[in-house]
Amino acid sequence: MSGSNDNSQCIVITGQGLVTPLGRSAETVVDNWMNGRSAAAPITALDATNLPVRIACEIADFEPRKEIRNRKLLRLLMRGEDYGMVAAAAALENAGLGAGDYDPSRAGIAVGIRKEGFRNRNFDDAINIAIDDEGRIDRRMFIEEGMRRVPPQTIVEGLANAGIYHIAHEHLLQGFNLNWLAVGSGGFQAIGEAMWALRRDEADLILAGAFDSWLNWNSVSFTHFIGIASPSADAPETVHRPFDVSRTGSVIGEGAALFVMESRERAEARGASILGEVRGMGMATGVPSSDPAACANALASSIRRSLEVARLTPDDIDLIHLHGDATIAGDRAEVRGLCEAFGDRAPAIPATTVKSATGFMANASASVEVAAVLEVMRRGEIPPIVNLTTPDPDCNLRFVREPLSESPLRHALLIERSWPSQYVSLVVSRTEPSSL
Repeated sequence: MSGSNDNSQCIVITGQGLVTPLGRSAETVVDNWMNGRSAAAPITALDATNLPVRIACEIADFEPRKEIRNRKLLRLLMRGEDYGMVAAAAALENAGLGAGDYDPSRAGIAVGIRKEGFRNRNFDDAINIAIDDEGRIDRRMFIEEGMRRVPPQTIVEGLANAGIYHIAHEHLLQGFNLNWLAVGSGGFQAIGEAMWALRRDEADLILAGAFDSWLNWNSVSFTHFIGIASPSADAPETVHRPFDVSRTGSVIGEGAALFVMESRERAEARGASILGEVRGMGMATGVPSSDPAACANALASSIRRSLEVARLTPDDIDLIHLHGDATIAGDRAEVRGLCEAFGDRAPAIPATTVKSATGFMANASASVEVAAVLEVMRRGEIPPIVNLTTPDPDCNLRFVREPLSESPLRHALLIERSWPSQYVSLVVSRTEPSSL
């Protein structure tokens, strides 16, 4: 197959694997979203009694020992990486690919990651033995005696590329590889870079997407400190209210979604089912996060670039999937950026987001949202934004507040923002049957 360095080659998704708080398939996620269900509930993954944030969208039905075949990995993988291992296997199976179905040197992997760090409990014994009679930590004792009690796998747990390595090793993905570090947009960036790598003929197929979890002490504290996570004590399922006048921030979450991506030519040659097409990606960063106009301009720039790569115009976009982290500054910058990029077309396009149903799953949100949007486009019915009751009058978009039948849904724009100031736009499309 000849390679291509431009954006003319059609890159499609032929398999997907999901692990989310709303279910393990795009169909289940969209069903729950359509029914207005939020997965938010009190945190059980850790003791959040003394934390400022006590609710999250957790994956409640996940047991690593029953789902991960390689038991040795259970001591090395962090929570989000567990989900990534399961999603990777599911994506390859969904694509109809098994051992021997591809050349390992031409099979790649691209993952968006926000490394969770190591397990805090690894230091419990080290700290306890170093506490003196007055309840203070004796530094000398901690270094000389305590550090001997820290499990040796701690350094492996903290490696940012550990998850991508274990997935690649498990499934013989020995070619193109990319580990994209980000706070929330990594899934889009991994998918977009996989698109370009396939167009350059650097691989026959690439497993792309993201896995992540905010469900650890450090992440809960971080998301609260930077103003993403809501400290609200309201009923958990009502807290994440994007674009609503009463919004107070996100409900944090966790999950994974990985996709098998390949050229349409290769997919059709092997008789694969095609779930959709990745058309274009645009990125922008480097502006002060405190400057609303600059943030909106950066987002608009990323949107224009994604449309340019996709060879589409604003008139071609039938659906907008919003970031929707339910922060006042974030929501308004998002709407302003869309209006800058689309002009008068922006308020005419149906706009929705699944984030208030799944929670903000860090990098995993981006890739889970791709799966959800492709399923919505397949159905031709758009789910409403959960918990949007009274839209902010400064947010002038066509928010979907009741299930909306819209046909055709050909092309969708998805946007994602990372802290402190990173913007990514992705264009995906339904793929019609080949005329050949």
